[in-house]
Amino acid sequence: MNIRNIALTAGLLISAITVSAQGLSSAYQPGVTQDGVSYWLPKTMITVTVTAQKQTFKPGEFSRYAERYLRLSDVKDKAEEVWSISDVKITATGIPDKDKLYTLAFPPKGNRPYFELTDDGIMSAVNVRKKEEPVQTAQKPVQKQVKKINPQEYMTEEILMASSTAKMAELTAKEIYNIRESRNNITRGQADFVPTDGESLKFMLESLAAQEEALLTLFNGTNETEDVTFTINVTPDEAINKQILFRFSSKLGVLPTDNLAGEPVWIDIVDKKMGDSYNMDPDQQKKLQAAKSKKEGTFLYYRLPGRATVRIYNNRANFVEQDVKMAQFGSVEVISTTLMGKMADAKITFDTNTGAVLTIE
Repeated sequence: MNIRNIALTAGLLISAITVSAQGLSSAYQPGVTQDGVSYWLPKTMITVTVTAQKQTFKPGEFSRYAERYLRLSDVKDKAEEVWSISDVKITATGIPDKDKLYTLAFPPKGNRPYFELTDDGIMSAVNVRKKEEPVQTAQKPVQKQVKKINPQEYMTEEILMASSTAKMAELTAKEIYNIRESRNNITRGQADFVPTDGESLKFMLESLAAQEEALLTLFNGTNETEDVTFTINVTPDEAINKQILFRFSSKLGVLPTDNLAGEPVWIDIVDKKMGDSYNMDPDQQKKLQAAKSKKEGTFLYYRLPGRATVRIYNNRANFVEQDVKMAQFGSVEVISTTLMGKMADAKITFDTNTGAVLTIE
């Protein structure tokens, strides 16, 4: 998530106004003006990334003759597509909680603090300039280009001129046997010509193996494998028990929840009802408590996130089970801005995924 800097000089805040986000006539964009700063508290969105593997089988042109000419049994003669789930991952991301919009008004005179918000208006830091990371264009992973084998390149003129498919299959099988015999003669040193250097011998054997593999696909068929990625976002306001996340079919892959052609894959989000300070060290916790104990002045709001266990599963497998910090499962707390009034260089950073205080100085 990119950060945009909103530069203001450090100083005193005087009032806080809680603004309801409901009923706005148009989309509201928080930010800093001459009068104050408005910001959202985040709620945590769970993103589920499902990687499914698709295997496609195409039967060979001579599949029906595989047993007769090559003694190959159990050769399939019908096209087939098989899907399987190879990986499931979950990540947590903060999005604006449209029910938690707050505004801090600036004093008419005097210095003002520096605020930093995310692009979508979530409070990121006070009096801290986070380092801007250069925007990088996502690069697709380089995939090796595998040249598909074309068996017709290794068919002899006699095969291509055959009058029927059965005759073509017979001649192709004979060609496969000839290739195997040539390879055996070379490895045994019985061929009329055997290369004297190792590289040439290796090239010749690899060439014969490629020819055999290509011609065999006319009987065995071909298999192609492809990985397909799907993402599903879930933003719960409360615990979830056995909610259908998506459906899955070994023939059709990932399907919508209402497509009964697939079996359900469920998600549980168990609220552990354990608010915490985001594993803050003891010194930071003392500073935070000292700030909250000052009731005079205005307040800066933040989240004390809860914790949830996210589990994704079906009848046969438990794909992932992971503990996640959840902003909406915790509580909304305050920091007295008197802290900033008396210490102009006070610095606070927030976790924009959960709204928690990360550091306070």
